Amino acid sequence: MRHSLIVIVGALVAGCVGGIIAIALSGTPAVASKLLPADLGPADALLLMSADGQLSLTNKGGRLAWSDAPSARAFSVGCVFIDRVMKGLLASDRFASERQRFDDEARAQGESFEQRSKSLQSKYPDLKPDDPQFEQAKQEFAQLQMEYEKWFAALQKIQSKHMGEQVQTAYVELLAALEVVAEKKKIDFVYRYVPPDRPFDSMSLADAMLQVQSRPFLRSPASVDITEEVIVELGLPSDP
Repeated sequence: MRHSLIVIVGALVAGCVGGIIAIALSGTPAVASKLLPADLGPADALLLMSADGQLSLTNKGGRLAWSDAPSARAFSVGCVFIDRVMKGLLASDRFASERQRFDDEARAQGESFEQRSKSLQSKYPDLKPDDPQFEQAKQEFAQLQMEYEKWFAALQKIQSKHMGEQVQTAYVELLAALEVVAEKKKIDFVYRYVPPDRPFDSMSLADAMLQVQSRPFLRSPASVDITEEVIVELGLPSDP
């Protein structure tokens, strides 16, 4: 009787061991998930061995690190086609209305010079070089021309400064929207870029070479392009 009991127990143990081996080799997902953990860890570090030595991978501030150096981190990357965003901002009503006011003031001043020119033409019609008023008319026209050129040069400087201020303001707003998007998507570095497949704007040699040099990525995953998210954050049209 005792011998029979030993045989029965031995058979049961052998059956269980065989069943475990069979399950492990079968690769059945439902059973394997119960035997193996879904995650490895927690662990303080992961050691990777090679012929050159070992590499310790650790978690530094939520980023994969391979040394204590601050730059030895796995940073996430995004990119923005800022030309598209900047043009959309500058074309918005707020910036366009400011430029319109400036243009209206400049046009009014220009019309004043035009009226003064017409008045001189009416004052001195069809003068000949031998006319007694010729020198006087010549001086008055020259004075008006000098005033106009001085005004126009100043206007160009003011206009350039005004546009520069608008570009700077738009750029600051772009950065603010970019910061919001980057925080949401956990992106560390954001590059400004031009899509490599974008058609060239000009085919002159100098412009073509400049457009080649302004495209840092010759190939990149579509997922790193966050231009559309920035445009949405700024409330701009999808195709500004």
